[in-house]
Amino acid sequence: MSAPRLFIAGAVVGLTVGIIAAGLVGLKSAPGVAENPASGQSGGRAGGQARGGGLPAVTTTEVVASSIGRSIEAIGVGRAAKSVTLVSEATGLVETVAIKSGDAVKKGDLILKIEDAEQRIAVTRARAEYPIAKANSERYAALYEENSASRLEAEAAYNAFKAAEAELRAAEFAFSQRTIRAPFDGVVGLTSIEPGDYVRAGDVVTTIDDLSALIIEFTAPQEAARHIEIGQRVEATLAGSAGETIAGVVSAIDSRIDSVSRTLKIEATVSGAGPLVLPGATYAVRTTNAGATALGLPGLAVQWDRTGSYVWKLEGDGAAVRAAVTVLQRRDDVAIVDGDLRQGDVVIVEGADRVRPGMTFPRRAAAAQWRLSAGGAGAH
Repeated sequence: MSAPRLFIAGAVVGLTVGIIAAGLVGLKSAPGVAENPASGQSGGRAGGQARGGGLPAVTTTEVVASSIGRSIEAIGVGRAAKSVTLVSEATGLVETVAIKSGDAVKKGDLILKIEDAEQRIAVTRARAEYPIAKANSERYAALYEENSASRLEAEAAYNAFKAAEAELRAAEFAFSQRTIRAPFDGVVGLTSIEPGDYVRAGDVVTTIDDLSALIIEFTAPQEAARHIEIGQRVEATLAGSAGETIAGVVSAIDSRIDSVSRTLKIEATVSGAGPLVLPGATYAVRTTNAGATALGLPGLAVQWDRTGSYVWKLEGDGAAVRAAVTVLQRRDDVAIVDGDLRQGDVVIVEGADRVRPGMTFPRRAAAAQWRLSAGGAGAH
């Protein structure tokens, strides 16, 4: 290689090395970047604050009292608190239909009336004969006491009176069978009967359901039977209702286990009418007994590492302190825990994975705090 070429190659190599060295020196002396010999990391402020000098955004909540209950989930079928199928007790032509499907009725309201001219005549005749037979019976009884009539005559008059009384009651009963009235307050179901139709005794007229309350019947396994008590809260979700629930309480428990299915039949009562109260519909039922006392907080607040589960608790001065907990049970997004916590303690929910020891937060650090309620947690 000639001398000029060797000189040029050496100059290029020297220039390259100089540029790299200058870059390294500039990076090390750049403002805002300092070496942390204790941790071996760059950046951050004293006191454990986040990279860049700010605290992580967090939300907080207060620990609430809860309980460790045993939950049971089952499929149940709803029925009205009162339900009846009205049938005709008489045969004849329909004179009046006073309701239509979906009507709300009160006890005693007219539902249907069958022509009753013949029965009215029979009642009129019986009511005319009754006082005559009664007076005749009383007169012969008085004559018998005065020995002016025989005992046989007195007994015959009395028997005639009782027969007239029975005839009146029979006529009035036959007359009442021509009219159907609502036995209780409720909602009328479908009916296809119109005025002029001919109905026979036993024909179905319509149905009436009392929708002021819903009875949901479901079964629980034998092993869970002893954990269910009268008054225990029940939540039911109507199939196809997009998760909307109605709440009630256990109102009845069967006295024996079914010998075939080994299950216990249970009834829950849901008070109050509404679109989710639908007799005959299928419901997903969930109930949890009271159980032992414990603490509840949102599941997002619980963190894990090699030593186990824990939460970040804020002390009175806002310092974040790690508190070890044991998760006893989970219900949806709520964790039931035991550990170094008390009711009313403030814990970090969202952003807990970015918290480090030594960080200090306002006890109400975020604009949108979390509130834990019975059965769940949510932001407000």
